[in-house]
Amino acid sequence: MRPTTPYRPLDITIPFPELTAYARTATLLHPRRGTPTAADSSVGGPLLWPADEAWPVCGEAHGRARGVRPERARRYERIVEAAWARPRPADAVGPSYTAGEWVELDEMSDAAYQPDRHDGSPLPLLALAQFYARDVPDLAPFAPAGTDLLQVLWCPFTGHDDASAHDFGPSTRLIWRRTADVREALPEQPEPPIVERTQYLPTPCVLFPERVVDYPFADYLPKELDERIQAWEDAFTERAGDAAPLYQYDLSLAPGWKIGGWDSWHRTDLIRVYCGVCGTEMRLLLTIDSGGGAPSWRPYDEARASRSFSLHGPTGIRAARDEYRAFVCPTDPSHPHRMSSQ
Repeated sequence: MRPTTPYRPLDITIPFPELTAYARTATLLHPRRGTPTAADSSVGGPLLWPADEAWPVCGEAHGRARGVRPERARRYERIVEAAWARPRPADAVGPSYTAGEWVELDEMSDAAYQPDRHDGSPLPLLALAQFYARDVPDLAPFAPAGTDLLQVLWCPFTGHDDASAHDFGPSTRLIWRRTADVREALPEQPEPPIVERTQYLPTPCVLFPERVVDYPFADYLPKELDERIQAWEDAFTERAGDAAPLYQYDLSLAPGWKIGGWDSWHRTDLIRVYCGVCGTEMRLLLTIDSGGGAPSWRPYDEARASRSFSLHGPTGIRAARDEYRAFVCPTDPSHPHRMSSQ
């Protein structure tokens, strides 16, 4: 079954037709575990990287920071999944581990899930995702002229003092390419010997793009319109109780990995993001999701997709409390992007 979100409980532009002027399309990516190739749009898959181009590294002074080797992190994930898949008593509360698995898990947990130490050398960036414009309809409006591929990489450690990082997530790099320019692809991409957290190491996922319509977070709207929406919600809730849909969670902003659309500020007040070069208000390009969202948005295939026992969905990624977002300058795509979290 292809991941598809249900229809909205109602069309919010019927009671509030003025919202039509604020509509933005977005492409939900619906990552699902798989074996993508460099020719595919993916999260955690191999990138279409030119063989004659150096792989980027992070030269920040991470010192002898602690973390976890990627092979150990993947082993941890396999242990947890295997334990959940084993038959266990009906009254069992958790998964069924073997004695040997308990030893490995204890070693990780005793070290606060950072049992390994970095030697201080420059770290190859992690390949987080790539998106082809042919697969993702809402990518094209952001792409610099002549490009058709966006590649996203990030440092496996936090603590960077730049606009491409946030207190809750790693420093990121956005690279736009023209696919036809890649004559020969790098056969095997480098991987850092250590990552700060297992949640920064993506699990390979294929994508099932779906186009939806977003409406703004309430604080972006004129105060008078916002107040009328709140009054409408209150009246609806009086009649329907908990079954009443809410603008913020059910009728406006699609949750999940997505390209384009509107940005949510559900954890804080609205913080407008401005370009550090020209001062223009920036637009949301990419939302990196850590799982969650209102049940009304739950894709029809979720039961199958949830068979991975990662706490953070099929990708295994958690770079913020709920969302880690990349904003770009609509005036000049060469201006540095900025990251924000919710």
